[in-house]
Amino acid sequence: MSALLKVEESDCRDAWRDHEIPLPADFVLESGEVLSEPRIAVRLHGDPSKPIVAVAGGISAGRIVGDASGGKGWWRDYVGAGRTLDLGAYCVLGFDFLPNDGEQANAITTNDQARALCAALDALNVSKLRAFVGSSYGGMVALAFAAAFPERLQDLVVISAADRPHAFGAAFRGVQRRIVEFGAANGNAAAGVALARQLAMISYRTPEEFQSRFGQEPAEARERHEVCGYLISRGEAFAMDPKRYLTLSESIDRHGVDLSDISARALFVAAHGDQLAPPADIRRCAGAVPRARYVEIFSQYGHDAFLKEAAAIGPFIQRFFKESDQ
Repeated sequence: MSALLKVEESDCRDAWRDHEIPLPADFVLESGEVLSEPRIAVRLHGDPSKPIVAVAGGISAGRIVGDASGGKGWWRDYVGAGRTLDLGAYCVLGFDFLPNDGEQANAITTNDQARALCAALDALNVSKLRAFVGSSYGGMVALAFAAAFPERLQDLVVISAADRPHAFGAAFRGVQRRIVEFGAANGNAAAGVALARQLAMISYRTPEEFQSRFGQEPAEARERHEVCGYLISRGEAFAMDPKRYLTLSESIDRHGVDLSDISARALFVAAHGDQLAPPADIRRCAGAVPRARYVEIFSQYGHDAFLKEAAAIGPFIQRFFKESDQ
């Protein structure tokens, strides 16, 4: 294990440390493949003597979780002083999904991600997580971790994810992958990724959100297709290696967890209008896990509610943790 970087702040709650952790020599993907760069990058946000909460999000999320961590964290509305995961009470662990940038891997499962995280915990001498809070793809990884390593997890929080992918989401992702492959075949894979991201943004949100943002524009604005400009900008802002994008997209569709293997206390959170992880699927999961609670919120943001609705979702997580500590 090697520490890449540490930033010291006057308040240790704002300190963070990156670790690049080699995976075990016998680490083999479920597909039988061996990674060309068998390592996992993690970041500890806050004081590592505090209870450790692992956090994971969508396929574009990574180890930079909060704002006070040398970068603009993807879950900054939840992590930090006075927020859902207060760094005065917890140490938050973020990690980069496999494969690493520039690494070749045709097939990676959520169980592979969970095993890599477990290897990182071993290297960090963390015997048990206070909780694993996973959203979207990260929620799938959290379920896989809870099923595979029940002895290493106290509480499980799953937001906008289920034990298997919904066919509607698989349909969207299949088209996205074919767009990327078409771009690569025509010498512009990066443009394919940008266009695939545009399509993904439509699946992440709801018709109500698009209508509220763009449906009331004057005629001249509609003629400029403001909604299309928004999608194009989101596509252009998205940067991921095309091969890594294909691997992680396919990983979502390979996901599958036996819920009967999960023994941790669990909170399942669904968003009304989520096209990719419909509430009915998440409610079913909660019903299949012995010590589980189900919460459903109404949000025009659909699948992106886990990013946009901290004020609605955060209190449920805080209450769930408080009850566990009593």
